[in-house]
Amino acid sequence: MDRLLFPDFSLIEAGQLYARRFEERSRNLALDFAQSRALLVLAENKGVTQQRLSELTAIASPWLVRILDRLEVMGLAQRRPHLADRRARFLAITEDAREVLPLLWNIVGESLREALRGLSTKETAILAKALHRVKPLMQGRLSEALEFNESRKIWLPGLTERTKKALSHSSRSVNRRCRCNQRR
Repeated sequence: MDRLLFPDFSLIEAGQLYARRFEERSRNLALDFAQSRALLVLAENKGVTQQRLSELTAIASPWLVRILDRLEVMGLAQRRPHLADRRARFLAITEDAREVLPLLWNIVGESLREALRGLSTKETAILAKALHRVKPLMQGRLSEALEFNESRKIWLPGLTERTKKALSHSSRSVNRRCRCNQRR
């Protein structure tokens, strides 16, 4: 296996370094990376449920509960009753959060500029496309990743139509097994 083609844990390490640098910048706001991410995504998706926010942020629901508790204590987020489902809660940001959001977006911009420093515009675009393709694959949503690739005419080396069908079928059965395990 060619180590240049398979960078082992480089993606994880890059993500951890990005989060660490982000947190160094957001320290004055008393927000960590996960809290900042939840707040930014919530601001862009007003009125979502906790379950949907968990999906959007890829933060496990138990962790998200703690994050939202902390954001509520800080006066940055609030849970509101869901009119159609008494068990669910709508999530919303507060006025205080609206004041913090521009600062967070500046931190995001600074962190991204630092992380992508030295990459050309073309390299940045390739990286963004690759990450948008990897994320649904890692979440077990192969068909979505394949649709993303086909809609953007991204070439997937070694993936024939037969392979795509087999992988798609495999992905569906894995998703069914995961849902069954969650019900137990």
